[in-house]
Amino acid sequence: MKKTWMALWMCFLFVVPAAHAYDFLEEKSTHFIIYYDKGVSKDFVRTVIDYSERYYNELTQRLGLVRFDYWTWDERAKIYLYPDQEAYMKEMGQPSWSGGAAAYEKKSIWTFPREAGFFDSLLPHEIGHIILREAIGSRKVPLWFEEGIASYLEQAKRYGAEKIVLNAMRDRTFIPLKDLSSIDGSSLRAAGEANIFYAESVSLVSYLVDKFGVERFSYLLRKIKDGMAFDDALAYAFYDIRSESDLGKYWEESLRKKLKGAPQTIL
Repeated sequence: MKKTWMALWMCFLFVVPAAHAYDFLEEKSTHFIIYYDKGVSKDFVRTVIDYSERYYNELTQRLGLVRFDYWTWDERAKIYLYPDQEAYMKEMGQPSWSGGAAAYEKKSIWTFPREAGFFDSLLPHEIGHIILREAIGSRKVPLWFEEGIASYLEQAKRYGAEKIVLNAMRDRTFIPLKDLSSIDGSSLRAAGEANIFYAESVSLVSYLVDKFGVERFSYLLRKIKDGMAFDDALAYAFYDIRSESDLGKYWEESLRKKLKGAPQTIL
């Protein structure tokens, strides 16, 4: 599991160089435009469209963004599919370990067909990033908040997060929120804490959504987009949470209650 979570962090690049001219075919859906090489099967393109629409609808509903249709007509997100990794690397100038590249402000993803993790991990994660940035713009939020939302669509992460977090509390590798909030991309790689970081990030987002509901979570995102600092936005959206410190306290209390009722070893 640890390798899987770290692999996702490592496989996507977020600074995208200008791509070379490429003769893509095109398929459109309600919220996406898929540009694909003729070497990519139409069945795969159709599956990408189906999954992308499903993930879009699921996350906007879960985060209370259904009233804001950001992605129609000319505002649709774009997914570029190269025929294979070799063509992707050549045209995009990316290293061999890269599974894709994204420019969230352009609502664009560049990638290629592959079996492992494409539909259940890579695709929902990157769509989650784009949806979040469409909702809050370029406003600064803690990395755990951004990655927690991006990972929220990945069922394996969402369902497995609680076990990982409770085990971390039990073996004392748990990262308190005040420390979690200080982690950025470079320190995450250096510290080797990706597994717990992502699990706790998803756990925090799930806690906010489950405890306060999608309307309050949507209000949080609107306040952030309006320019309110993250702590202040938390206080406005969730009345009994006055700061990120309060969030950490209540979240940890909820986890300790679950830990008391959990079996001694959580697999």
